[in-house]
Amino acid sequence: MPVHPLLIPYKFRVKFMLKVSFSLIFLIFIKKPVALDCFKFDDMAIIRNGPNGGLTGKFGSVIGYKLNGQDVIKGLAKVRTKKPGAKELANRAKFALLQAWQRPLLGVLRVGFRNYAPTFQGFVAAKSYNSKHALKTREDGTSYIDPSLALVSFGSLTVPKTMHMERQGDSILFTWSTDGHYEMIDQAMVLAYCSETGQAAYDIAAGKRYMGTASIELPDDSAGCEFHVYIAFVAYDHSSQSNSHYLGSVIA
Repeated sequence: MPVHPLLIPYKFRVKFMLKVSFSLIFLIFIKKPVALDCFKFDDMAIIRNGPNGGLTGKFGSVIGYKLNGQDVIKGLAKVRTKKPGAKELANRAKFALLQAWQRPLLGVLRVGFRNYAPTFQGFVAAKSYNSKHALKTREDGTSYIDPSLALVSFGSLTVPKTMHMERQGDSILFTWSTDGHYEMIDQAMVLAYCSETGQAAYDIAAGKRYMGTASIELPDDSAGCEFHVYIAFVAYDHSSQSNSHYLGSVIA
């Protein structure tokens, strides 16, 4: 008994139409009829939301998926036979350095760079910014991160006119001016980071902005470490942030 085409599941109709299309191509250009069964579509992807929707899954030599709300298609990885050149190895070393520098700060960067761009935020957004502004090269060709140029938060919130920090025993005391326009429930986000050991002490809600003060304790086993100190301000619901401000460093 014949079955109406519309009763056939959509994904099978798409698969059949692709087979027919390839058969017509062979018939027109090669002048030979080709059986539909000669085309083996072992990989199947799903086109969601109709013919204009995004592709999800593996289809032939491409993979479709959704990334940050966008439909993305990429090719399958290919086996590389050519050895990387000196310039490529240097670039790899730079980005590996930045990757390692940022890794202990993941919790801070997720909040600080949350609204960097609609499809670009968090760790990856911070890596993009810091690679352009804080990743430097010495005269001998080696790379380093300049902590005074790095940001751990990015945004349009205004910062206080004055901000300070000082070492008090095993803690760091932060103070800032409370004048200016801001929401009473805005919060201070503070960070002390020893990049040499990867130790990071931070608090994404260290205190209300209107209070003008907050503190953070340094790790117990950090004697002799140099901690780079940052402060930023974030909305209570993390919907907006300020740029972070580098306050200097202290030796634990």
